Amino acid sequence: MTFTLLIQSILAGLTNGFVYGLIGLGIAVAFRGARIINAMQGDVALIGAVMAYSASVSFGLPMPVGFVIGVVAGGLTGFLVDRLMIRPTLKRRGSEDSLLLVTLGGAFAVSAAVLLYFGRDSYPIPGIGGNDIVDVFDASMRVHAIWLIVISLAVVAALRWFYAKTLVGQALLAASIDPEGALTLGINVGRMRALTFGLGGLVGGLAGVLVAPLINIQYEMGLLLTLKGFAAAILGGLSSPFGAIFGGVLLGLVESLAVVTISSGYKDVVSMTLLIAIMIVLPQGLFGRRGRLGG
Repeated sequence: MTFTLLIQSILAGLTNGFVYGLIGLGIAVAFRGARIINAMQGDVALIGAVMAYSASVSFGLPMPVGFVIGVVAGGLTGFLVDRLMIRPTLKRRGSEDSLLLVTLGGAFAVSAAVLLYFGRDSYPIPGIGGNDIVDVFDASMRVHAIWLIVISLAVVAALRWFYAKTLVGQALLAASIDPEGALTLGINVGRMRALTFGLGGLVGGLAGVLVAPLINIQYEMGLLLTLKGFAAAILGGLSSPFGAIFGGVLLGLVESLAVVTISSGYKDVVSMTLLIAIMIVLPQGLFGRRGRLGG
């Protein structure tokens, strides 16, 4: 393996890792604020990507406007997930398994709707900087991929500040950790949960508009993104936004290096073996304990 191939593999792993990490970030936000695993997170990203494509390509709106529409659509989807799926299930005293299954059913419904609307074809969406690339030690990386990494890190920093420094962020955490205690303090637990899913939806919509220029839009991408994002969130610790990004990057790098050192057919085997090993040694994930303490 040449040095250039190694660098190219690392750059590809970083790009894929931040894609996984963004989806995992949305899963971690929902879990941290509501203690519910949202199996629709990848499909929320799919909705954001579809709305951005429709606004910018189908209707001819400027790309930045399409991106904003995609992010907002993700936030609205997250809010509707709570309103139409989570809240009715909780009113009927649904278990954690019921909540997981109802969001999984919603994911299949979204995929079917996109299949009906778009068909089986994949659709490209312009990225930030178009198809421009930068050279790194004779290897190449798309400008859009660099923006994805920068924006992802900025979102993580913003979320850390939000949870640690704002009253709303602290109320979200209080409502998730001790709902009954939060009620005695006058915190509207239902409203906090809706806000949590809306926030997770915004992250999902952002993930969709940032990921779509790299992998194209097609109806099956939501479930695949959810699986990788969930693995990233588990690796980092479900309650830690920073951990989700770190877990995604670790997963992406392991996959990419497995492709060039072993075989592309074994990349998922290697990455899932790593996941299992970490879960055995650290059941809460790499940053799970820190996440529970507010990190």
